[in-house]
Amino acid sequence: MNDSNRHIYFIGGISLILLFIYSGLYFMMPLNELNPFEYFFGRDLNVFNIADIITGGSALPLISIIIGYMLSQYGYTGKKHLAKVLGTALVILLLNAVLIFGFDAMPFIILMGFIGLIFVGRHWIITLAASLVLYTLHLMFNVVLEIITGLNSNIQHMYSGIQRVNEFISTYRSTDYLAIINMNVDILTGHGTDSLYSAVFIILPSILLGIALRELGFSGFIKDSPYISGGIIMVLLAGGIATKLLQVLSLGTTAGETLGEGFGGPVTAIGYFMIFLYLADIIPKPVFNLFYNLGRYGLTSYIVFNILMMFIFYGFGMAMYGQISVQMLLLIVAALYILLLIVSNVLAKYNIPALERTFLINEKMKQE
Repeated sequence: MNDSNRHIYFIGGISLILLFIYSGLYFMMPLNELNPFEYFFGRDLNVFNIADIITGGSALPLISIIIGYMLSQYGYTGKKHLAKVLGTALVILLLNAVLIFGFDAMPFIILMGFIGLIFVGRHWIITLAASLVLYTLHLMFNVVLEIITGLNSNIQHMYSGIQRVNEFISTYRSTDYLAIINMNVDILTGHGTDSLYSAVFIILPSILLGIALRELGFSGFIKDSPYISGGIIMVLLAGGIATKLLQVLSLGTTAGETLGEGFGGPVTAIGYFMIFLYLADIIPKPVFNLFYNLGRYGLTSYIVFNILMMFIFYGFGMAMYGQISVQMLLLIVAALYILLLIVSNVLAKYNIPALERTFLINEKMKQE
Protein backbone atom coordinates (compact mmCIF):
# COMPACT_ATOMS: atom_id res chain seq x y z
CA MET A 1 0.00 0.00 0.00
CA ASN A 2 1.52 3.37 -1.02
CA ASP A 3 2.04 6.32 1.31
CA SER A 4 -1.03 8.18 0.07
CA ASN A 5 -3.26 5.21 0.89
CA ARG A 6 -1.70 4.75 4.32
CA HIS A 7 -2.11 8.45 5.12
CA ILE A 8 -5.89 8.33 5.01
CA TYR A 9 -6.01 5.58 7.65
CA PHE A 10 -3.66 7.62 9.84
CA ILE A 11 -5.97 10.62 9.46
CA GLY A 12 -8.96 8.43 10.27
CA GLY A 13 -7.30 7.12 13.40
CA ILE A 14 -6.60 10.62 14.74
CA SER A 15 -10.02 11.91 13.70
CA LEU A 16 -11.78 9.26 15.75
CA ILE A 17 -10.99 11.18 18.94
CA LEU A 18 -12.96 14.16 17.60
CA LEU A 19 -15.85 11.90 16.61
CA PHE A 20 -15.76 10.21 20.03
CA ILE A 21 -15.93 13.55 21.83
CA TYR A 22 -18.78 14.74 19.61
CA SER A 23 -20.74 11.51 20.11
CA GLY A 24 -19.87 11.39 23.81
CA LEU A 25 -21.52 14.75 24.43
CA TYR A 26 -24.78 13.34 23.06
CA PHE A 27 -24.37 10.14 25.07
CA MET A 28 -24.12 12.38 28.15
CA MET A 29 -27.12 14.65 27.45
CA PRO A 30 -29.59 15.39 24.60
CA LEU A 31 -27.73 18.52 23.46
CA ASN A 32 -30.23 19.18 20.66
CA GLU A 33 -32.91 19.77 23.30
CA LEU A 34 -31.07 22.20 25.58
CA ASN A 35 -29.10 25.42 25.55
CA PRO A 36 -25.72 24.64 27.16
CA PHE A 37 -25.51 28.22 28.44
CA GLU A 38 -28.62 27.54 30.55
CA TYR A 39 -27.71 24.04 31.65
CA PHE A 40 -23.95 24.19 32.37
CA PHE A 41 -22.24 26.57 34.79
CA GLY A 42 -18.75 27.61 35.83
CA ARG A 43 -15.89 25.30 34.90
CA ASP A 44 -18.28 22.78 33.35
CA LEU A 45 -19.50 25.41 30.90
CA ASN A 46 -15.95 26.49 30.08
CA VAL A 47 -14.88 22.92 29.36
CA PHE A 48 -18.00 22.34 27.28
CA ASN A 49 -17.26 25.47 25.23
CA ILE A 50 -13.73 24.25 24.50
CA ALA A 51 -15.01 20.81 23.47
CA ASP A 52 -17.71 22.39 21.31
CA ILE A 53 -15.24 24.75 19.62
CA ILE A 54 -13.02 21.78 18.75
CA THR A 55 -15.71 19.34 17.57
CA GLY A 56 -19.06 21.12 17.13
CA GLY A 57 -19.99 21.37 13.46
CA SER A 58 -16.57 20.01 12.39
CA ALA A 59 -16.46 16.32 13.45
CA LEU A 60 -19.03 15.11 10.91
CA PRO A 61 -17.69 17.16 7.95
CA LEU A 62 -14.19 15.87 8.78
CA ILE A 63 -15.35 12.25 8.71
CA SER A 64 -17.22 13.00 5.48
CA ILE A 65 -14.04 14.34 3.84
CA ILE A 66 -12.24 11.15 4.89
CA ILE A 67 -15.02 8.95 3.47
CA GLY A 68 -14.90 10.84 0.16
CA TYR A 69 -11.12 10.54 0.01
CA MET A 70 -11.36 6.79 0.60
CA LEU A 71 -14.03 6.35 -2.08
CA SER A 72 -11.67 7.93 -4.60
CA GLN A 73 -8.69 6.01 -3.23
CA TYR A 74 -10.41 2.67 -3.80
CA GLY A 75 -12.12 3.70 -7.02
CA TYR A 76 -10.02 1.16 -8.92
CA THR A 77 -12.03 -1.68 -7.29
CA GLY A 78 -15.11 -0.56 -9.21
CA LYS A 79 -18.22 1.33 -8.20
CA LYS A 80 -20.21 -1.88 -7.81
CA HIS A 81 -17.79 -3.08 -5.15
CA LEU A 82 -17.79 0.32 -3.42
CA ALA A 83 -21.59 0.29 -3.38
CA LYS A 84 -21.50 -3.11 -1.64
CA VAL A 85 -19.04 -1.75 0.92
CA LEU A 86 -21.24 1.28 1.58
CA GLY A 87 -24.31 -0.95 1.82
CA THR A 88 -22.63 -3.16 4.42
CA ALA A 89 -21.52 -0.14 6.44
CA LEU A 90 -25.01 1.36 6.21
CA VAL A 91 -26.64 -1.77 7.65
CA ILE A 92 -24.12 -1.89 10.54
CA LEU A 93 -24.52 1.81 11.34
CA LEU A 94 -28.33 1.73 11.11
CA LEU A 95 -28.34 -1.12 13.63
CA ASN A 96 -26.05 0.98 15.81
CA ALA A 97 -28.42 3.96 15.54
CA VAL A 98 -31.49 1.89 16.43
CA LEU A 99 -30.04 -0.40 19.09
CA ILE A 100 -27.45 1.86 20.71
CA PHE A 101 -27.07 5.53 19.71
CA GLY A 102 -30.07 7.32 18.24
CA PHE A 103 -28.12 10.53 17.58
CA ASP A 104 -25.69 8.75 15.26
CA ALA A 105 -25.36 10.75 12.02
CA MET A 106 -23.02 8.23 10.38
CA PRO A 107 -25.83 6.51 8.41
CA PHE A 108 -26.51 9.83 6.66
CA ILE A 109 -22.81 10.11 5.77
CA ILE A 110 -22.95 6.65 4.19
CA LEU A 111 -26.15 7.56 2.29
CA MET A 112 -24.41 10.60 0.83
CA GLY A 113 -21.48 8.33 -0.02
CA PHE A 114 -23.72 6.58 -2.58
CA ILE A 115 -24.19 9.93 -4.33
CA GLY A 116 -20.45 10.56 -4.06
CA LEU A 117 -19.87 7.39 -6.11
CA ILE A 118 -21.22 9.25 -9.15
CA PHE A 119 -18.22 11.58 -8.99
CA VAL A 120 -15.52 8.97 -8.37
CA GLY A 121 -13.18 8.91 -11.37
CA ARG A 122 -14.39 12.23 -12.76
CA HIS A 123 -12.12 15.23 -13.22
CA TRP A 124 -11.44 16.94 -9.90
CA ILE A 125 -12.68 20.30 -11.20
CA ILE A 126 -16.18 18.90 -11.74
CA THR A 127 -16.30 17.35 -8.28
CA LEU A 128 -14.88 20.42 -6.58
CA ALA A 129 -17.33 22.68 -8.43
CA ALA A 130 -20.28 20.52 -7.32
CA SER A 131 -19.02 20.68 -3.73
CA LEU A 132 -18.69 24.47 -3.83
CA VAL A 133 -22.14 24.93 -5.38
CA LEU A 134 -23.83 22.83 -2.68
CA TYR A 135 -21.92 24.54 0.10
CA THR A 136 -22.70 28.00 -1.32
CA LEU A 137 -26.41 27.12 -1.37
CA HIS A 138 -26.05 26.00 2.24
CA LEU A 139 -24.47 29.32 3.22
CA MET A 140 -27.15 31.31 1.41
CA PHE A 141 -30.26 29.50 2.61
CA ASN A 142 -29.27 27.82 5.85
CA VAL A 143 -26.79 30.31 7.31
CA VAL A 144 -27.37 33.82 5.97
CA LEU A 145 -31.17 33.61 5.86
CA GLU A 146 -31.30 31.92 9.27
CA ILE A 147 -29.12 34.66 10.77
CA ILE A 148 -31.27 37.40 9.25
CA THR A 149 -34.43 35.68 10.49
CA GLY A 150 -32.93 35.26 13.95
CA LEU A 151 -31.86 38.90 14.17
CA ASN A 152 -35.32 40.08 13.14
CA SER A 153 -37.10 37.76 15.55
CA ASN A 154 -38.17 38.66 19.07
CA ILE A 155 -36.76 35.28 20.17
CA GLN A 156 -33.03 35.52 19.56
CA HIS A 157 -31.84 32.91 22.06
CA MET A 158 -32.14 29.14 22.11
CA TYR A 159 -34.07 27.86 25.10
CA SER A 160 -33.92 24.43 26.69
CA GLY A 161 -36.93 22.15 26.44
CA ILE A 162 -36.73 20.98 30.06
CA GLN A 163 -39.72 18.64 29.78
CA ARG A 164 -38.17 16.97 26.74
CA VAL A 165 -34.77 16.76 28.49
CA ASN A 166 -36.40 15.05 31.47
CA GLU A 167 -38.06 12.59 29.09
CA PHE A 168 -34.66 11.64 27.65
CA ILE A 169 -33.14 11.26 31.12
CA SER A 170 -35.96 9.07 32.42
CA THR A 171 -35.83 6.83 29.34
CA TYR A 172 -32.08 6.32 29.07
CA ARG A 173 -31.60 5.88 32.82
CA SER A 174 -34.29 3.20 32.92
CA THR A 175 -33.69 -0.53 32.55
CA ASP A 176 -36.39 -0.82 29.86
CA TYR A 177 -34.29 -1.54 26.77
CA LEU A 178 -37.35 -1.54 24.48
CA ALA A 179 -38.12 2.02 25.59
CA ILE A 180 -34.55 3.01 24.75
CA ILE A 181 -34.89 1.47 21.28
CA ASN A 182 -38.18 3.33 20.76
CA MET A 183 -36.48 6.58 21.78
CA ASN A 184 -33.62 5.91 19.35
CA VAL A 185 -36.10 5.27 16.53
CA ASP A 186 -37.97 8.48 17.39
CA ILE A 187 -34.71 10.45 17.26
CA LEU A 188 -33.68 8.85 13.97
CA THR A 189 -37.02 9.48 12.28
CA GLY A 190 -38.15 12.61 14.13
CA HIS A 191 -35.40 14.79 12.71
CA GLY A 192 -35.54 13.20 9.25
CA THR A 193 -36.09 16.40 7.24
CA ASP A 194 -33.45 18.42 9.09
CA SER A 195 -30.98 15.53 8.98
CA LEU A 196 -31.45 15.01 5.25
CA TYR A 197 -31.06 18.74 4.63
CA SER A 198 -27.81 18.76 6.59
CA ALA A 199 -26.69 15.63 4.77
CA VAL A 200 -27.25 17.15 1.33
CA PHE A 201 -25.80 20.60 2.02
CA ILE A 202 -23.08 19.89 4.60
CA ILE A 203 -22.10 16.22 4.46
CA LEU A 204 -22.34 15.70 0.69
CA PRO A 205 -20.17 18.76 -0.15
CA SER A 206 -17.57 17.44 2.31
CA ILE A 207 -17.60 14.00 0.67
CA LEU A 208 -17.22 15.59 -2.76
CA LEU A 209 -14.36 17.72 -1.43
CA GLY A 210 -12.60 14.57 -0.19
CA ILE A 211 -13.02 12.95 -3.61
CA ALA A 212 -11.69 16.07 -5.36
CA LEU A 213 -8.66 16.34 -3.06
CA ARG A 214 -7.72 12.70 -3.78
CA GLU A 215 -8.21 13.12 -7.54
CA LEU A 216 -6.11 16.29 -7.37
CA GLY A 217 -3.27 14.50 -5.57
CA PHE A 218 -3.50 16.89 -2.66
CA SER A 219 -1.21 14.83 -0.43
CA GLY A 220 1.60 15.53 -2.91
CA PHE A 221 0.91 19.25 -2.72
CA ILE A 222 1.09 19.16 1.09
CA LYS A 223 4.42 17.34 0.90
CA ASP A 224 5.95 19.47 -1.85
CA SER A 225 4.70 22.86 -0.65
CA PRO A 226 4.84 22.77 3.16
CA TYR A 227 4.97 26.56 3.65
CA ILE A 228 2.04 27.33 1.36
CA SER A 229 -0.03 24.48 2.79
CA GLY A 230 0.94 25.58 6.31
CA GLY A 231 -0.39 29.06 5.58
CA ILE A 232 -3.65 27.65 4.24
CA ILE A 233 -4.03 25.47 7.34
CA MET A 234 -3.49 28.44 9.65
CA VAL A 235 -6.05 30.55 7.79
CA LEU A 236 -8.67 27.79 7.83
CA LEU A 237 -8.20 26.89 11.49
CA ALA A 238 -8.00 30.52 12.62
CA GLY A 239 -11.10 31.49 10.63
CA GLY A 240 -13.13 28.47 11.71
CA ILE A 241 -12.20 28.69 15.39
CA ALA A 242 -12.75 32.48 15.44
CA THR A 243 -16.25 31.91 14.09
CA LYS A 244 -16.89 29.26 16.73
CA LEU A 245 -15.70 31.73 19.37
CA LEU A 246 -18.37 34.17 18.18
CA GLN A 247 -20.90 31.43 18.87
CA VAL A 248 -19.61 31.19 22.45
CA LEU A 249 -19.57 34.95 22.95
CA SER A 250 -23.16 35.23 21.71
CA LEU A 251 -24.24 33.02 24.67
CA GLY A 252 -26.53 30.69 22.75
CA THR A 253 -28.23 33.00 20.25
CA THR A 254 -29.75 31.38 17.19
CA ALA A 255 -27.60 33.59 14.95
CA GLY A 256 -24.41 32.60 16.76
CA GLU A 257 -25.34 28.91 16.72
CA THR A 258 -26.14 29.00 13.00
CA LEU A 259 -22.92 30.83 12.10
CA GLY A 260 -20.71 28.64 14.28
CA GLU A 261 -22.16 25.30 13.23
CA GLY A 262 -22.97 26.14 9.62
CA PHE A 263 -19.81 28.03 8.64
CA GLY A 264 -17.15 27.72 11.32
CA GLY A 265 -17.51 23.96 11.70
CA PRO A 266 -16.98 22.94 8.04
CA VAL A 267 -14.10 25.41 7.62
CA THR A 268 -12.40 24.02 10.73
CA ALA A 269 -12.93 20.47 9.42
CA ILE A 270 -10.97 21.27 6.24
CA GLY A 271 -8.19 22.71 8.38
CA TYR A 272 -8.14 19.56 10.52
CA PHE A 273 -7.91 17.33 7.46
CA MET A 274 -5.03 19.32 6.03
CA ILE A 275 -3.02 19.44 9.26
CA PHE A 276 -3.49 15.70 9.82
CA LEU A 277 -2.35 15.07 6.25
CA TYR A 278 0.67 17.27 6.92
CA LEU A 279 1.46 15.39 10.15
CA ALA A 280 1.32 12.06 8.32
CA ASP A 281 4.56 12.96 6.49
CA ILE A 282 6.56 14.22 9.45
CA ILE A 283 5.46 12.14 12.43
CA PRO A 284 7.78 9.30 13.57
CA LYS A 285 6.91 5.94 12.01
CA PRO A 286 6.09 4.13 15.30
CA VAL A 287 3.59 6.86 16.23
CA PHE A 288 2.24 6.88 12.67
CA ASN A 289 1.62 3.12 12.82
CA LEU A 290 -0.30 3.44 16.11
CA PHE A 291 -2.92 5.72 14.57
CA TYR A 292 -2.76 3.99 11.20
CA ASN A 293 -3.85 0.68 12.74
CA LEU A 294 -6.66 2.41 14.62
CA GLY A 295 -7.81 3.88 11.31
CA ARG A 296 -7.73 0.44 9.68
CA TYR A 297 -10.15 -0.78 12.34
CA GLY A 298 -12.10 2.48 12.35
CA LEU A 299 -15.61 1.05 11.95
CA THR A 300 -15.00 -1.69 14.52
CA SER A 301 -13.55 0.84 16.98
CA TYR A 302 -16.53 3.18 16.51
CA ILE A 303 -19.09 0.42 17.14
CA VAL A 304 -17.18 -0.88 20.19
CA PHE A 305 -16.96 2.69 21.52
CA ASN A 306 -20.74 3.06 21.22
CA ILE A 307 -21.35 -0.28 22.96
CA LEU A 308 -19.07 0.68 25.86
CA MET A 309 -20.69 4.11 26.13
CA MET A 310 -24.12 2.47 26.19
CA PHE A 311 -23.19 0.39 29.23
CA ILE A 312 -21.63 3.40 30.92
CA PHE A 313 -24.58 5.77 30.47
CA TYR A 314 -27.78 3.72 30.12
CA GLY A 315 -29.90 2.40 32.96
CA PHE A 316 -29.06 -1.29 32.50
CA GLY A 317 -25.39 -0.36 32.92
CA MET A 318 -23.87 2.31 35.15
CA ALA A 319 -26.80 4.74 34.55
CA MET A 320 -24.61 7.84 34.25
CA TYR A 321 -26.84 9.54 31.66
CA GLY A 322 -27.34 13.18 32.70
CA GLN A 323 -25.36 12.62 35.90
CA ILE A 324 -21.75 13.53 35.11
CA SER A 325 -19.76 16.65 34.29
CA VAL A 326 -18.23 17.44 30.92
CA GLN A 327 -14.76 17.02 32.45
CA MET A 328 -15.61 13.47 33.51
CA LEU A 329 -17.02 12.74 30.06
CA LEU A 330 -13.77 13.83 28.41
CA LEU A 331 -11.79 11.59 30.76
CA ILE A 332 -14.04 8.65 29.85
CA VAL A 333 -13.69 9.35 26.14
CA ALA A 334 -9.90 9.69 26.43
CA ALA A 335 -9.67 6.40 28.34
CA LEU A 336 -11.79 4.54 25.77
CA TYR A 337 -9.79 6.05 22.91
CA ILE A 338 -6.52 4.85 24.44
CA LEU A 339 -8.06 1.41 25.06
CA LEU A 340 -9.21 1.12 21.45
CA LEU A 341 -5.83 2.38 20.24
CA ILE A 342 -4.18 -0.51 22.08
CA VAL A 343 -6.75 -3.09 20.98
CA SER A 344 -6.57 -2.07 17.32
CA ASN A 345 -2.79 -2.42 17.31
CA VAL A 346 -3.04 -5.87 18.90
CA LEU A 347 -5.58 -6.87 16.22
CA ALA A 348 -3.26 -5.56 13.51
CA LYS A 349 -0.21 -7.34 14.96
CA TYR A 350 -1.92 -10.73 14.86
CA ASN A 351 -3.95 -9.93 11.72
CA ILE A 352 -7.21 -10.65 13.52
CA PRO A 353 -10.28 -9.95 11.34
CA ALA A 354 -13.00 -7.57 12.51
CA LEU A 355 -15.99 -5.79 10.95
CA GLU A 356 -13.75 -4.42 8.20
CA ARG A 357 -13.30 -8.01 6.97
CA THR A 358 -16.83 -7.78 5.54
CA PHE A 359 -15.52 -5.18 3.10
CA LEU A 360 -13.00 -7.60 1.56
CA ILE A 361 -15.40 -9.13 -0.91
CA ASN A 362 -13.20 -9.36 -3.98
CA GLU A 363 -9.61 -10.21 -4.78
CA LYS A 364 -8.64 -6.67 -5.73
CA MET A 365 -9.48 -5.43 -2.24
CA LYS A 366 -7.71 -8.36 -0.64
CA GLN A 367 -4.53 -7.45 -2.47
CA GLU A 368 -4.82 -3.91 -1.06
